Parts: sequence; structure tokens; C-alpha cells
Amino acid sequence: MAKPDDLTVYASAGYAAPDSTNPHLWSSATHIAYCLGQWFHATGRPAPRAVRMSRGLSIRANDMLIRWDAKTGACERIN
Repeated sequence: MAKPDDLTVYASAGYAAPDSTNPHLWSSATHIAYCLGQWFHATGRPAPRAVRMSRGLSIRANDMLIRWDAKTGACERIN
């Protein structure tokens, strides 16, 4: 069973549907995870795993720290 803060299922859904509209509430953790999955797919990265929110609008996945930009909706790897 997944932990309550585990967002892998939402990121995986975005990864599986890279061209679809995000069905989640803007700027919610599930919205950010879905965007992250789409970004992973668009950049040729492997499917997201161990996805969870970090501080602010940052999210951790696949041993990386990624920042989500609320103005543009884009993801950017920080570390």
C-alpha cells in the first residue's frame, strides 16, 4: 500500500498520457505530479518512481529534485 504522500500513481498517469489535459486542480500536489510525469515522458526519462512533494513547489522523483514553475507550468531539474 502506498503512503499518503506518495504521488507516483499521479506522475505515472501523466507519463502514460503525455498529450492529455491535466485533470487535477491547478497547483495541487496531484497536478504537479501529473505535469512531472508528462515532463519525464517529453524529455525521454524513465517512468517516474518514488514521487513526493518537497519544499514549496519542488518535487522529488527518481533521485532528482525538480522545481515546478507555477507561472509557466514547466518543470526544471534542480539537482
